[in-house]
Amino acid sequence: MTDQSPVQGAINRYFAALQTGDPAVLKRCFTEDASWHAPGRLPNAGTWRGRDAIVDEFFPIATSRMVPDTFTTELVSLTLGASNAVIEWRAQATTVSGESYENAYMANFVVADGAICEVREYFDTHRGETLYR
Repeated sequence: MTDQSPVQGAINRYFAALQTGDPAVLKRCFTEDASWHAPGRLPNAGTWRGRDAIVDEFFPIATSRMVPDTFTTELVSLTLGASNAVIEWRAQATTVSGESYENAYMANFVVADGAICEVREYFDTHRGETLYR
């Protein structure tokens, strides 16, 4: 049995925390001064600084147009570096207007001291805009 790296452990905790939806659990995945960079013109686009802003503001805006408990993620690939992980995943949800939302995402997660300190996210923002119609 091989030990998992601190990067792998941080990523595993984050994706497990996503499934719980518990803000306190999610916050423990990030450093206090973490940042999340989201592209595009969506309401949650820009740079979010601090784990409280990421979990209490960014995530709720991102999911505000989704029917509760319909959001799912599927890990597609994970490439580990010494202090980062490049992750590709798919997300699905039902929108509040009853449409199906599907998108593919990729992000570079930077890890320090066993927690995520920076995320640089990339995805089809045009597709993301379908959430806000």
